[in-house]
Amino acid sequence: MNNGARSLGVGNAFVALSDQPTSIFTNPAGLSRINQFYFIASHQKLYGIDNLYSDMVALSIPTPFIRTGIGMQQINLINTYTEKILYFSLAGIIIPNDIPIRFGISLKHESVKVENYENAKNPSNFDLDLGLQIDLSNKLFLGYTMQYVLEPTFSFISLDNEIQRKSVAGICYYWRESVNFLIDYVWIAEDVYLNIGSEIWFYNVLSARLGMSNERFTTGFGLHTEKWIIDGGVIAHQDLGSNYRISLGIKLD
Repeated sequence: MNNGARSLGVGNAFVALSDQPTSIFTNPAGLSRINQFYFIASHQKLYGIDNLYSDMVALSIPTPFIRTGIGMQQINLINTYTEKILYFSLAGIIIPNDIPIRFGISLKHESVKVENYENAKNPSNFDLDLGLQIDLSNKLFLGYTMQYVLEPTFSFISLDNEIQRKSVAGICYYWRESVNFLIDYVWIAEDVYLNIGSEIWFYNVLSARLGMSNERFTTGFGLHTEKWIIDGGVIAHQDLGSNYRISLGIKLD
């Protein structure tokens, strides 16, 4: 699914850093860092395959006490197949002993639609994600998220497919305030791997990014102002070639 271009650029190592509306997808606790209306959207053609697209939209809302987010992700093979997830997210913060602890939850409705195929079912299900972030200092942050907590099952014709629960623990370290280093440890059942990445900022406006997502090289850039953002990301694939992603965002006071 499309989690936005910034996370892709840093190798999808974004659990401890999440501070955009795309936190809805990566770690809902990160919504508590956003104190304004903030909208991001992305439209992506997957690996140059005709009519195959991955889209997302995400909006953070600065509601009092508890921050709110809504979002949508979908993969669409036009006139053939669609996967869609709708999100409603909540996030808050407590500060025991001057250590901010952020927590969040995303309620999800997941659906699949198969077109032009006899006897195919169009299953849907409810699910949830949980998230946590701890600010140990102004330079060191920890994050954890559990996704697909309910492990929903989807039935297609005569087959049942279960989405396995996914856990991610991450760390983000800022060096000299303009460079961060990120590591996420991901485990899904018996499958484990690392996502690693780094981001360097020039004058808090332009950024360059590098990463490795499950042994696949990624890179990206960012151009951020007080009112709008543009993020770009690329991930390499040995068989399908490189995949490009652009995200556009608007911030409103």
